[in-house]
This record gives sequence, C-alpha cells and structure tokens, in this order.
Amino acid sequence: MIKYIIYSILQYKHNLSLGEILNVGILFYFPEEKQFEFSHGDATRLKAVYPDFNSSLFSAYIRNIKDNIKNAIDLFAGYPLNNDFTDFIHKKILAVDAAGLVFSEPNQAINVFKDRETTVSEFAKLFLPGIDVEGPTRIRHNEEYLVRKFKRYFENDKIEKHLTKDEIIKTKFFTHKFEYSWSDKITKNFIKPVSFDLLEEYSIQSKAALHFGYLNDLNEYSKSKNFRFDLLIAKPQDKSLTNAYQNALDYIDSAKGPKKLVFENKIGEYTDEILSELNFN
Repeated sequence: MIKYIIYSILQYKHNLSLGEILNVGILFYFPEEKQFEFSHGDATRLKAVYPDFNSSLFSAYIRNIKDNIKNAIDLFAGYPLNNDFTDFIHKKILAVDAAGLVFSEPNQAINVFKDRETTVSEFAKLFLPGIDVEGPTRIRHNEEYLVRKFKRYFENDKIEKHLTKDEIIKTKFFTHKFEYSWSDKITKNFIKPVSFDLLEEYSIQSKAALHFGYLNDLNEYSKSKNFRFDLLIAKPQDKSLTNAYQNALDYIDSAKGPKKLVFENKIGEYTDEILSELNFN
C-alpha cells in the first residue's frame, strides 16, 4: 500500500511588502497513523537576517504550536485533506495573524521513507537547509492522551453528565480511582486508561504487573456487585517493544478481575456501545 504524508511549511514573513520569506519549521501529518510531527529551528538564523527580530516572541509561538498540536491531535481524525487541513491549522494550531509566522498551503506527497523519524529528517534537510533543526515533536500516547481521545467522541453528544467521573473503590488493601464509570442493564463499568507507550521493556513489564495486581485485588470485591473494569489500552510506538507489549496484554488478560480491554483504535466502537446502552443513538 502506498503511504502518503501531508505537510505544511511554517514560514516567517518579516515584511509583506518586500515578499521575503524564511522557512522556520514543518508540520507533518501521517494519515495512516493519524499522527502529527512538528520539526523546527531556533531563532538564530532569523536574528542574523533581521537584527530587530523578537526571538522571545518566536520561542513563545513555537511553544504554543507544540501545545496546540498536543491538545488537538485527536480532533483531526476524519478530516479530508488539503482545504480542511488548512482550516484545521488556522483554527487549532496557529492563527493567520501570528506576528509574521504563517503555515503554507499544505502539500501531499508519497512517503518513501521507512519511518516517521526518517521522513521528518529528510524533509527538514530539503526545506530547512542551514538550520539546526530540533527533532520531531513526538506525542506520547499516555493516559492523558487516552482520556482525551475517549472524551472527544462525546463532544457532540452531550452525555458526559451521564457518566460518573473520578469514582473511588476501596478494597481491603488498596484505593482505586477510575476516570469514569457508567452502568448498563447488567453491570457497572469502570474506565481506566493504561498506556504502554513507554521507552523500555522493563517499564512495560512493571506496568503490566501493577495492573494485574489491581485487577486481582478488585476481583473478590466486584463479584457480588456486577462490576466490570474497562481498560483503555495504548500500545508502544516503538515497534521493537511489540513483543513486550503482547506479553503484557496476555498477562493482564489472565488476571481474575472482570475486565474489558479497549484498544486505542477501538475507542470509537466502545463509545458507540456506551451510547447505545444509554439510549443516545
């Protein structure tokens, strides 16, 4: 299957009447992976060309772009390309009047490189020559990311008020906190994000052991109450950790507590289940 990328170049226009433009960064979108990457330089080159350039303001905008990408990464799911991508950038990433900084019209290209890091590096060499480029902004699929993705499906349905937030269960040994809970006709379901998007195999093993123990602890407590524990699961982006991740899943799945593993690419289907059970469809 041919893979594509969409990219938009962040440019600085010091004086619109002169028409001078300097490339200072690139925003990438990888449709198959539904991932953004942002690569950029610092203000050194801009300061050399324009001595009066406000480097502090530039750095503030770069931080703002990074924060906006992190907060809006899930909101682009399902957007068509090109025109809507431009609209998305202007509304969610950087306004059009941002002190001379502007993203160019997006381009679509065949991605011939083996991974995102190589793609970003090679395009940076082409479009940001002579700039000491910072690495791509990698968005970790951590617990916060999983909760944001879960909540995104409810933004237009207005049903969050029908979910119980931050519910606590106290067992003989531990106190367990769950982001949300909801009830169908048979069970009460407690939602917990569990991210395995980590950097080391040992960290994945440790997290699996932790939640295995928690599920076993909750098992006896939940039997008479018809509880179920729904784990929102994120996988590691580092493919070398795939085996460690699969072992972690198998281990958690062997825990005694009543559970449902909801993988990040199935969160939409899971929320459809909730909508159906709560009669919102």
